[in-house]
Amino acid sequence: MHPSSPISGTLRQAALLERDGKVDAALRLLKQPGVVDPGDADAHRQVAQVAMRLGDAEMAIVHMRHATDLVPGDPATRFQFACLLAHEGRHADAVTHFQHSLERAPGNAQGWHLLGIALQRLARHGDALQALRRAYGLAPDNVRTLEALAESEFHAGYPEDALPLWRQLLTARPDDAHVVLRTSETLNRLGRHGEAQAMLREATTRHPQTGDLWMALAQTEEDVGDRDAARSAYRAALVEHPGWAPPVSGLLGLDRGKADDTLVAQAQELMAQADLPDADRALIGYELGKVLDGRGLHADAIGCWHQANAARRRMTGPGDVAAFERNAAHTMATLTRARLDARHARWSGNPDPRPLFIVGMPRSGTTLTEQILAAHPAGHGGGELPDIALIARNLRSGPATRDAWPDSIDALPDNLLEAAAQRYLRAATREASPDALRLVDKAPLNFFHLGLIALLFPRARVIWCRRDPRDIAVSVYGENFSLDEKLATDLEDIGHYINTQVRLMRHWQASLSIPILELDYEQLATRPEEQARRLIEFAGLPWDPACLEFHRSERGVQTPSRWQVKQPVYTRSIGRWRNYEQALGPLLAALAEDAYTSPVAGLPDGVETSDQANTPSD
Repeated sequence: MHPSSPISGTLRQAALLERDGKVDAALRLLKQPGVVDPGDADAHRQVAQVAMRLGDAEMAIVHMRHATDLVPGDPATRFQFACLLAHEGRHADAVTHFQHSLERAPGNAQGWHLLGIALQRLARHGDALQALRRAYGLAPDNVRTLEALAESEFHAGYPEDALPLWRQLLTARPDDAHVVLRTSETLNRLGRHGEAQAMLREATTRHPQTGDLWMALAQTEEDVGDRDAARSAYRAALVEHPGWAPPVSGLLGLDRGKADDTLVAQAQELMAQADLPDADRALIGYELGKVLDGRGLHADAIGCWHQANAARRRMTGPGDVAAFERNAAHTMATLTRARLDARHARWSGNPDPRPLFIVGMPRSGTTLTEQILAAHPAGHGGGELPDIALIARNLRSGPATRDAWPDSIDALPDNLLEAAAQRYLRAATREASPDALRLVDKAPLNFFHLGLIALLFPRARVIWCRRDPRDIAVSVYGENFSLDEKLATDLEDIGHYINTQVRLMRHWQASLSIPILELDYEQLATRPEEQARRLIEFAGLPWDPACLEFHRSERGVQTPSRWQVKQPVYTRSIGRWRNYEQALGPLLAALAEDAYTSPVAGLPDGVETSDQANTPSD
C-alpha cells in the first residue's frame, strides 16, 4: 500500500480522531463505502489493525477475512488472522488458520505455541500436545511454552512426561504456587503421594498464607489415609481465610455426621447468605447435606443438596440427556460383535491377562469391590485410573485416525493400538508388585469404553457393580462430581443416566467376548464371604482370607468412599433412598424396569437397612 493511496489518508484521519477521543467518528470513517479497495489485501490488514485498536473486533475480523481470501497462501496473513480469532475466543476458527500458516512456515515457534494454546482452549489436549512439542523443540528456552507443554502432557494423560517439565519450572520458580500445585498434582497422579505430601508440607512452611497450598496438602493427606493431618491442613487454610468454602467443605466431608457443631453452624450461616457465590454454595451444600444425612436430618439434607445442585446447574448449564443417549446408541450401533471380531482378525490385541476392570454407576460399590480384590496377595488396586478414558479421547481427536472413534475402528493402525495398550499397562503397573497377577482398575465410567478395552485387551475381565438405582441416585445427587458431569445435578437426569448405563452394559454383555461378572452391592454387603469368594474365583485367583480383612489395609484410597472402606462391610446404606422417597418423584418416573437390581431376600438376622438404622451412610 503506497503512502499516498486513499486508504493511507483515511487511516491518518482516523488516527487524529482517535487521538481526540472521537473513537465512534473514527470507526464511522473507516466504515464508509469505498474506503478500502476490495482487491487490496494490505489495505484490509491495515484497517483490521486500526479497527482492533479502536475496539471493533467484528470489523477487524471482516477485513482480515477479506485479506486472507485475497492471499490465501501467505502465511503471515493467515497467522495474523489466526491470532485475531484466538484473541476473540474463536479458537476453532483460529486453529484452522494457524494450521494453514504453519504448513508454509513450519519454523514459526510462536505459531506452534499459539496453535497449542488454542487447542488447549478446545480441550483437545492430545492435539495440543503435538503442537506444543513442536514449539518446545524450536524454542526450548521459552518458559511460556514449557509451562503450556507441561499442562498438555498432564491433561493428555502423560504425567511421566509432565513431571520433569514441572520440576524444571519449579527449579526456575520455586515460589510459584501454581507450579508447586501442578507438580504435586502430577506426583499424585503417578501414585507418588508421599513425595507430593513432602513437597506440600515444605511449601506450606515457606508460604503459610497461601490457602491453595493448604488445600492441596489436606487433599493429599486424605489420599494417603491420614485423617488427622488432613483435618489440621484444612483448619490451617481456614485460619488464613476465615469463611472460605473449600476448607469448610473439606472439614465437613472429613467427619460427616460427627462434624464439629461450630463448623456446621458456620456452614449453615454461609448457606443462608443470599449473595453466596454459586461455586461456594455447591461446595458447602454437598458436604453439609452429608453431615445432616448422617445425623438423620433428612429433610434438611435434601434441601442442601437441592441448593447445591441448583447452584451447579447455574454454573454449568443443564445436562443434555438426549445427546448422552444418542452417543450411547451410536456406540452400540458401531461397536458390534461382528465389527470387533473383524478388527481382531487383523490385530489380535495385547495378550496380557492381568487387567481387570470394575465398572458401573458411581456409588454402586466399585471401591468396596476393588478393596476386596486388592487385599489379595496377587491383586493390585490401581484406583480410578484415567488412562482408558484419555486413550479414547485421544483417539477421537488424534490426526492418526481418519474418522472419530468409534467410527475409526477399521482404520486404526495396529501400531497405534499396541502403543495405547502399552501406555495403559505402564500406568496400571506403576505401583504394582512384579508378582501381581491382577491389575484392578476401578474407574466406574469405563463402562462407556468396554468396546475399546476388549479391543486392546481380549483377555481382560470386567466386573459390573450394580446397586438399587434409588440408593445410587441419592448418593450421586449428594456428591460433588466434576463440572463435566452435568447429568448428576438433576434427579430425572440421573434416572436416564442409570437407564442408559444398563442398556450399554446389556449391549456389552451380548457383544463382547471378554467375561463380565454382574455383582449386586446388596448381596455383597449382606453375604460378604460368599460374594468375595465369587469375586476372587472370577478373577482367577485362589481364595485368601485377607480379602475379608480389606479394611485393615493401609493403602490410600482416592475416591469419595475413602473413609467408608476403612470399615468392615456394613449394610446401613441399603434402602437409604426411603429416607428421601418424597423428593424422588422425577427419578422414580424416569427409571426403567431393567435399572432395578434383584430385591434383597433373606437378610441375615441382625442386619438393618437404613429405614431401621439411625446412621445411614455411604
